[in-house]
Amino acid sequence: MKLNINPTISNRYASFVYYGMRTIVFLSTIGFGLLGDWVSAVSAGLILTLMLLPRLVKFWYEIYLPFALELAMVAFVFFSVFLGSLHDYYERFPLWDGILHFQSGLLLGIVGFLVVYLMNSGQTKKLHMSAGFVSFFAVCFSVTIAVVWEVYEYAVDVWFGFNMQESGIPDTMGDLIVGGAGAIIVASLGYIWMKRSNQLPFVPEKFIT
Repeated sequence: MKLNINPTISNRYASFVYYGMRTIVFLSTIGFGLLGDWVSAVSAGLILTLMLLPRLVKFWYEIYLPFALELAMVAFVFFSVFLGSLHDYYERFPLWDGILHFQSGLLLGIVGFLVVYLMNSGQTKKLHMSAGFVSFFAVCFSVTIAVVWEVYEYAVDVWFGFNMQESGIPDTMGDLIVGGAGAIIVASLGYIWMKRSNQLPFVPEKFIT
């Protein structure tokens, strides 16, 4: 039996979640300020800024960014920084950190493919790259951003007293390993897709490799 899912309803729920997460952070920023907890208020404000960045970059530079990917980015910031750090979910739930970094590896792997698309979309003469090279680039991109994120975790732990790194080096290495595994999974699937369809995945038009 074929399921008939109404895309309008699906998009409505996704939009509700998308704007709902940002609204929660916005109200939390105000709430912390009213309670006089200015460190948490500033932290929540910075988190809200991070959640707004994908939409702002998309608007300012007029780049292609699927709503599903934008939603995933906002959700990652919400679950990792807002719930994980500001509300101590990293300490309450032992698997919280590993699951989020695995998801980030998947997410950043997809972004790596989009970066290749964006680099070529503005070129008069398209670059021809092999499926293997594009997949390798996606993994490298994901791992590089993961390293930058670990530096960020270290910085906020030192400056704001968070506990994002928990056990220090073991936590950092574990995050990089699970994030890298997520990136490899996405890159492998993207490689298979490109070999079969001669099309770059996650983009709106044909891209011949």
